[in-house]
Amino acid sequence: MVRTCKKALIESLLWITAVVILPGLVAPRSLAACGADAGEVDARCYSGNLPAALADALASDRPLLLPAGTYPLNQTLVIDYSARADSGFRIISRGARIDGTAIHNGPVLAIICSGGASKKPKGCFYFHEEGSLFVNADTADYAVRFGLDDFSDAHNSAKIDHLIINNRSQAATAGGLRLNYVLNSEIFAVADAGGGGAGLDLEQVQFSKISGAGSATNGTAMLIHGGYTMANTIEAMDLEASPVCLVITSPSANHNTFVSPYFGCPTALVASNGASNLLLNPLYAGTPPAKPGPQIGVVTLP
Repeated sequence: MVRTCKKALIESLLWITAVVILPGLVAPRSLAACGADAGEVDARCYSGNLPAALADALASDRPLLLPAGTYPLNQTLVIDYSARADSGFRIISRGARIDGTAIHNGPVLAIICSGGASKKPKGCFYFHEEGSLFVNADTADYAVRFGLDDFSDAHNSAKIDHLIINNRSQAATAGGLRLNYVLNSEIFAVADAGGGGAGLDLEQVQFSKISGAGSATNGTAMLIHGGYTMANTIEAMDLEASPVCLVITSPSANHNTFVSPYFGCPTALVASNGASNLLLNPLYAGTPPAKPGPQIGVVTLP
């Protein structure tokens, strides 16, 4: 009898624990270390209120911890780490999911460093997204924007470990991830969009390593245009489920090396500008296999 009761109690506790960590729920505050003495700012201490947790993390110069669960947003979450420009800012995600599907205009997540100007950008260092972070969107904009559109903030030595973006909007401008001014950084991102924008948009990216995947149902899987995008290594990039996989339009896109890119689109590449860009061992796949398009300024080996 005692053993039976004990077994039932254990099973009940296990069931309760399972309920707490089910996807879609943020674990309760009682499991979090809260207060100024905690080494991290745990979003559970704010009942999943990300803006409040973010503000505290930035003010106290501590990492923002996002335990597994879903965090809903109804307005853009702006991470302005200009006050930490020299020391950087860190987000630790343990499989967290940011649900921004209530936002239909503007990005769900904007990472910026304010205080600069286009002619004299503010240099900010060491932004780090650690662990798997999922961002769900339904916006006519890019779901995630890294840097300001006027190139007034330069993000140096950033690291994005595992960013997964899904923008279900079918708007003509809907996209996944836009990188505005990023240097000497390492980024892994999977950015998918249901609209006509770009899955991955590189505006001014330099001396960086980028890998992952991109797609846009009615647009471009990966786009390089705008500013000076040069000397990057784009490695093992999966580009598919789009009318065109890769578009290069920037005259200042040069010396970028694509290592073993996968092209699974009707048209693999449309390069109308740029110089000394290299496709190394590309794979043209899909049904039918992707056809290489115009390749101005692009060399393919083999």
